[in-house]
Amino acid sequence: MIFFDIDTQYDFMNPQGALYVPRAEEIHRNIERLLDAARRHHLLTISSRCAHEPGDAEFAMFPPHCLKGTWGAQRIFDLPSLALVEVPSDAPAIDGAHLEPCTHYVVEKKVFDLFSNRWLEGLRASGEFRNRECIVFGVATDYCVRAAALGLAGGGARVKLVADAVRGVAEESTAEALDEMRAAGVELTTTDEVLNTLDTAASDSPSNETAGGDE
Repeated sequence: MIFFDIDTQYDFMNPQGALYVPRAEEIHRNIERLLDAARRHHLLTISSRCAHEPGDAEFAMFPPHCLKGTWGAQRIFDLPSLALVEVPSDAPAIDGAHLEPCTHYVVEKKVFDLFSNRWLEGLRASGEFRNRECIVFGVATDYCVRAAALGLAGGGARVKLVADAVRGVAEESTAEALDEMRAAGVELTTTDEVLNTLDTAASDSPSNETAGGDE
């Protein structure tokens, strides 16, 4: 099982943020629970980080946000205390690269699609996510979350969207995004369902605690 924690940064998740997603504070607790589970079960986790500089092309579509070094670019939650690998937005694809289990990757990006990061797209293109269960949560459902879920589904992953741990920018576009994701094979789940699955697996097989990234 791989967790995908999408853009949980102050500019999106806090009402004072530059590109606040309405009602994002309502999912804070569930995201905290999921990230804590990643720590407890040593799950391979990929956190996207919007990392902008002044004048970035995306600002033609969205107001400036998540500028490097600013409050708004910071993560709003404590991240899993696992081995950390940070991947810059300009990291190249690497032949033969693979994801390490029990590791937390922070992957930077300059546009809303997580797979615009060439390093991560290289992994997807090589089949790294094929047939793996990928749990997606964060913001925003109709932009970055949608792009991540559809990208994973297109890469052959078994994608589950945590419906009570995502929020969208607008009601209509969020409904359209959910329909599009379902059509691509993305399943909807809940925070409780994900945590119950992990706890059951851990109680049935203690070794699962250290093998979460290999499922």
